[in-house]
Amino acid sequence: MDERRLYEVGRHGGAWTQDEAPEARSKRLKRLRWLFAIGIGTNAASWTAAGAALVLGGPLWGAGFGVLALLTTPLLALPALIEAAARLRARQRHHARPERFPHA
Repeated sequence: MDERRLYEVGRHGGAWTQDEAPEARSKRLKRLRWLFAIGIGTNAASWTAAGAALVLGGPLWGAGFGVLALLTTPLLALPALIEAAARLRARQRHHARPERFPHA
Protein backbone atom coordinates (compact mmCIF):
# COMPACT_ATOMS: atom_id res chain seq x y z
CA MET A 1 0.00 0.00 0.00
CA ASP A 2 1.34 3.42 -0.92
CA GLU A 3 1.42 5.47 2.29
CA ARG A 4 1.48 8.73 0.35
CA ARG A 5 -2.13 8.03 -0.64
CA LEU A 6 -3.48 7.39 2.85
CA TYR A 7 -5.96 9.90 4.22
CA GLU A 8 -9.03 10.05 6.40
CA VAL A 9 -12.42 11.40 5.43
CA GLY A 10 -14.38 13.27 8.07
CA ARG A 11 -18.13 13.21 8.69
CA HIS A 12 -18.74 16.05 6.28
CA GLY A 13 -16.59 14.59 3.51
CA GLY A 14 -13.42 16.60 4.18
CA ALA A 15 -10.10 14.86 3.56
CA TRP A 16 -7.48 14.83 6.34
CA THR A 17 -3.87 13.76 6.41
CA GLN A 18 -1.56 13.51 9.36
CA ASP A 19 1.93 14.91 8.97
CA GLU A 20 4.37 14.65 11.81
CA ALA A 21 8.11 14.10 11.74
CA PRO A 22 9.24 10.93 13.54
CA GLU A 23 11.71 12.96 15.62
CA ALA A 24 8.97 15.31 16.79
CA ARG A 25 6.71 12.38 17.64
CA SER A 26 9.39 10.59 19.68
CA LYS A 27 10.25 13.84 21.49
CA ARG A 28 6.57 14.43 22.30
CA LEU A 29 6.09 10.87 23.56
CA LYS A 30 9.18 11.16 25.76
CA ARG A 31 7.79 14.39 27.23
CA LEU A 32 4.41 12.72 27.81
CA ARG A 33 6.05 9.82 29.64
CA TRP A 34 7.81 12.29 31.93
CA LEU A 35 4.59 14.19 32.55
CA PHE A 36 2.78 10.95 33.38
CA ALA A 37 5.57 9.90 35.77
CA ILE A 38 5.51 13.31 37.45
CA GLY A 39 1.71 13.11 37.79
CA ILE A 40 1.87 9.64 39.33
CA GLY A 41 4.68 10.70 41.68
CA THR A 42 2.85 13.83 42.79
CA ASN A 43 -0.37 11.93 43.30
CA ALA A 44 1.35 9.14 45.25
CA ALA A 45 3.19 11.66 47.43
CA SER A 46 -0.01 13.56 48.20
CA TRP A 47 -1.91 10.38 49.13
CA THR A 48 1.00 9.28 51.31
CA ALA A 49 1.02 12.69 52.99
CA ALA A 50 -2.74 12.42 53.53
CA GLY A 51 -2.31 9.04 55.23
CA ALA A 52 0.54 10.32 57.37
CA ALA A 53 -1.44 13.44 58.30
CA LEU A 54 -4.40 11.29 59.32
CA VAL A 55 -2.25 9.08 61.52
CA LEU A 56 -0.10 11.84 63.02
CA GLY A 57 -2.43 14.85 63.03
CA GLY A 58 -5.89 13.38 63.37
CA PRO A 59 -9.00 13.52 61.21
CA LEU A 60 -8.91 17.25 60.51
CA TRP A 61 -5.35 17.19 59.17
CA GLY A 62 -6.08 13.95 57.31
CA ALA A 63 -9.14 15.51 55.66
CA GLY A 64 -7.16 18.59 54.65
CA PHE A 65 -4.40 16.57 53.05
CA GLY A 66 -7.02 14.25 51.53
CA VAL A 67 -8.53 17.23 49.71
CA LEU A 68 -5.05 18.13 48.50
CA ALA A 69 -4.64 14.56 47.24
CA LEU A 70 -7.94 14.77 45.37
CA LEU A 71 -6.82 18.03 43.76
CA THR A 72 -3.72 16.31 42.32
CA THR A 73 -5.78 13.61 40.59
CA PRO A 74 -6.35 15.61 37.36
CA LEU A 75 -2.58 15.55 36.81
CA LEU A 76 -3.03 11.92 35.74
CA ALA A 77 -5.24 12.94 32.80
CA LEU A 78 -3.02 15.82 31.66
CA PRO A 79 -0.72 13.74 29.38
CA ALA A 80 -3.72 12.19 27.61
CA LEU A 81 -5.20 15.62 26.93
CA ILE A 82 -1.86 16.91 25.64
CA GLU A 83 -1.54 13.89 23.32
CA ALA A 84 -5.06 14.38 21.95
CA ALA A 85 -4.36 18.05 21.27
CA ALA A 86 -1.05 17.22 19.55
CA ARG A 87 -2.73 14.67 17.28
CA LEU A 88 -5.36 17.21 16.29
CA ARG A 89 -2.66 19.80 15.51
CA ALA A 90 -0.79 17.27 13.34
CA ARG A 91 -3.86 16.73 11.15
CA GLN A 92 -4.26 18.86 8.05
CA ARG A 93 -7.53 19.40 6.25
CA HIS A 94 -7.34 19.48 2.47
CA HIS A 95 -9.85 21.21 0.24
CA ALA A 96 -8.04 20.05 -2.92
CA ARG A 97 -5.78 17.13 -3.72
CA PRO A 98 -2.32 17.79 -2.20
CA GLU A 99 0.58 18.08 -4.64
CA ARG A 100 2.48 15.26 -2.94
CA PHE A 101 -0.29 12.74 -3.71
CA PRO A 102 0.35 10.80 -6.92
CA HIS A 103 -2.10 11.48 -9.73
CA ALA A 104 -2.11 7.95 -11.08
